[in-house]
Amino acid sequence: MSTSLQLLLLPERTDAAAVRLQVDAGGRILARETITTDDASTVTAGHDAARQVLAVPGSDCLALWLRLPARNPVQALAAARVLVDGHVAAPAGALHLAIAAPSAADEERLVVAVEPARMQDWLDRAAALGMSPDVVVPMPLLLPAPDATDGADDVVAGNFDGQALVRGAQLAFAGEPGLAAHVIGERTVRTLDHAATEAALAAGALSPPIDLLQYEFARTAPRREGWSAWRRATILAGVLAATPLVLLAAQVLQYELSARDLQAQAHAQARTVLPQLADETDPLPAIRAQLSGLQAGDRFGHAVGALLSAVASAKGAELDALAYADGIVQATLVVDAPARLEHVRAALAAAGLEMTATGSQGAGGRLRHDITIGPGT
Repeated sequence: MSTSLQLLLLPERTDAAAVRLQVDAGGRILARETITTDDASTVTAGHDAARQVLAVPGSDCLALWLRLPARNPVQALAAARVLVDGHVAAPAGALHLAIAAPSAADEERLVVAVEPARMQDWLDRAAALGMSPDVVVPMPLLLPAPDATDGADDVVAGNFDGQALVRGAQLAFAGEPGLAAHVIGERTVRTLDHAATEAALAAGALSPPIDLLQYEFARTAPRREGWSAWRRATILAGVLAATPLVLLAAQVLQYELSARDLQAQAHAQARTVLPQLADETDPLPAIRAQLSGLQAGDRFGHAVGALLSAVASAKGAELDALAYADGIVQATLVVDAPARLEHVRAALAAAGLEMTATGSQGAGGRLRHDITIGPGT
């Protein structure tokens, strides 16, 4: 029998032994052992090449299902920070976020937030136990979500190391059993015993719904792009944080960046552009502070906000592209009738802005207009 993966179940208590499971390609447990740092070097013979999955305690993780733009990771991350901010006490910018891949268009996506220090502690503990994980996932998310035989609000609950693990359709958390019972409330619970819990975790590890090894914790080295690409992505993140209306813009902007580009350019290029950051290992907080100071009088934010509001009020109009250069906003609108374009023009004029059409063409029975927006005369 071949081992598909090794699953390390990391307990909440640092003084408790971890559980290592050898799992085959069908999700069946081939071997189970408890390990501590004293016997971390013992790896089951023949399984050292198996995929390494680290299941971490879920009590320090916040799992949310959010509707995010799906065009690229930068847009998704910036929008997620705005939406997560209302669910956490600490600033969302100080948290490590991981975002699941979209399963279908317009569906809500799983987002997990955790403190970076806690994330690093889990990785350090795993290393001390002899594992360099390929995937890190909160333990409750490995439990199966309620199936067709369960009700929409039902939950599946298990237990590991004295912690309750709870999984619902859009619910996943771990905590003390009493607290978990309070959160579950009147929902119907399908309870798994100890053996069934480990079996469910093993099966779930074959296809984890999310991997926490993203962005600054990603295993692969980020791609390096130009400073201008990093700067544009940072401006996008700042505008998204400034107003919920700009979340709509994140669904139509065509910047093909990734969050890893941000990390790479922060270290490779920021020091040459901002020499005062030469002694700092992470320039992003200072960049954000500088951007925040500039946003107070930023004509870009005013113009984009007015444009999004105008498009939203013109039924049948869509914003297809957006760019900014030299104080001028350039955009592409798709409308179903010329009157929609005039509606947008009038709304922008009321906001003190002037819209100029620079070109148009047919697009599948609709009209596609290129426009520029600047200060009104």
